[in-house]
This record gives sequence, structure tokens and C-alpha cells, in this order.
Amino acid sequence: MKNKYNLYILLTKTPLKTGKIIRKFTKFEYNHCSITFDKNFNTLYSFTRKHKNSTFYAGLVKESSLRFIEGNEKTKVQIFKIPLTSKQYKKLKKYIENLEKHEEEYIYNYINVLTYFFKKNIKVEKAYTCSEFTIHILKEFCKNTGFTKDYYSIKQISNNLSKYLIYEGEYNVENSTWQTDKYLEKQNIISKIYKTTELFTLLIYRYIKGIITK
Repeated sequence: MKNKYNLYILLTKTPLKTGKIIRKFTKFEYNHCSITFDKNFNTLYSFTRKHKNSTFYAGLVKESSLRFIEGNEKTKVQIFKIPLTSKQYKKLKKYIENLEKHEEEYIYNYINVLTYFFKKNIKVEKAYTCSEFTIHILKEFCKNTGFTKDYYSIKQISNNLSKYLIYEGEYNVENSTWQTDKYLEKQNIISKIYKTTELFTLLIYRYIKGIITK
């Protein structure tokens, strides 16, 4: 009997320069993590840049798979399928819906980018990297997967989920659409500076607040 509820984890090889730089340093083929309940992968959830031409303005995003191709260049993906109980699914679905309602409050955790090579995770309120978000989901809502720590590299995520792997290879995005993803919506220079400055100011504020209130 097929499981009614599943969570899919996607590890992708993204085509932009930032992805190539990350792969160069990590020496691992994949650099980005996304999650979805959708077996057709039309809507993915992750923490990444919101617009293609605004590198550092990033946060919670409902991604289209079309982000992962550049021109005629193909991309690769690992897809993991994790069965969920009805209770797990309802709890996680409610959590994701709440994130969506407050999307603008959730920002990218650049502090963890700086500490990545020290293999440490620095928690900041309502701030995640793509891998940090995926680990949080697995740790809190999929306890059967064995994720117990706050830090895992993307390669470790892949290794730890190996028994759930259902596909690895070229990512087929033929039937994908942009839906609500505003990735291609160009931002002018003033907007980019303002939004990026606002993000980093908020991130630093939350980080300092977290230290003070410990």
C-alpha cells in the first residue's frame, strides 16, 4: 500500500556563480536544498535569494524548479522521499502554512554562511540557510530520519538520507511553471540596496538580541 503522505527533499546543483563557488569549496556536487509535499515538484520551499538580479536579498521562498536551469544548461538533482504519518503531515503542513503567512519575517541566515567552514550552526530567530532549514524540518518533524544535531553539511544530509533516495540524475523541468515565484522580477539598484541593507540590519539585530536574552 502506498503511503498517503510524503515529504520530498531535493538537493540540486544550481547554475549561478554562487552555487559554483559553494561546490568548489565543499567539493560536493550539490549545493542547494529544498522541500516539498508535491510529488510533481511544482512548488518547493527553501531559503534563498528572492530575485535573480539581487544576490543578497534572500529569505523564505516558494521556488519554481525553473530556477535550476540556465539557458540550455541541464542540472542534476537528488530526490529523497520520506514517508509521513498523518500526524506528522498535519503538524508539518500547519508549520509551513504559518511560515507562508509570515513570509516577510523570515530571512536568510548569512551568519551561518560565515561559520559553515567551522562546522557550527549559529541560530538566529526566524533566519535560516537552505540546508539549515532542511535540517530543522528533518529534526523537528521527521524524527525517524535520525537527524539530532543542528549542523550537517549538504553532503552529510545526502549520506544520512541515502535510504530514502528515489532518484538521482538530470532534473526534468519540462512541466514546471513559475507560479508565484518572482525570481525573474528585476530589482532596480535602489531597491536592491534598500532591501539588502534592511535584511542585514535585521539579521544583526536578531543575532545580538539572541545573545543578550540567553
